[in-house]
Amino acid sequence: MAKPKKDIDWVAIEAAYRAGVEPVTAIAAKHGISHTAINKRAKAKGWVRNPGSAKRAIVEAHFSGAAQPVSGDKVSPQVSGLTIETIQGAANEDIIDMERGLRIHRHCLINLEVSAEKSSDPKEIKIIVEAASLAITAIRKIRGLDAPNSADMKDIDAAIEAELENMERGRQAGAPADAQSA
Repeated sequence: MAKPKKDIDWVAIEAAYRAGVEPVTAIAAKHGISHTAINKRAKAKGWVRNPGSAKRAIVEAHFSGAAQPVSGDKVSPQVSGLTIETIQGAANEDIIDMERGLRIHRHCLINLEVSAEKSSDPKEIKIIVEAASLAITAIRKIRGLDAPNSADMKDIDAAIEAELENMERGRQAGAPADAQSA
């Protein structure tokens, strides 16, 4: 006699798979199926684990001058052709928007330069300098020139640890955490 087929919540499995937070083996264990069954279904249905990171990789490659991924193997081994086209289309839209932003910020810099040459009022000059700084910061961000490196991440981690220790000292002393930072 054949075993009755158990109900599998493929909607929940797909959502967990696409979120990319848990390993496929953990998702499989929660739903009582094998990870290979999930991987086969994902490949057949074109599920993408964390499609946002795949799109970001395409956009970052464009602005860094690197070659863009053109095959599913470069983005994710489980990505179908249709999904790659969808991700590539969204990435292309982001690239167009970011290039437009670059043009606008560069145009602002040119106009700010002209205004700075004509101005002698210290208040106007201060506003021009601040606006130029914002435009340059935006350009650097769009171009990915200020992406944090591992040394920056260590500094950020150290700052977080120091703040957590400060909060813990305040908690132990009985003072509210907000009062410690004031």
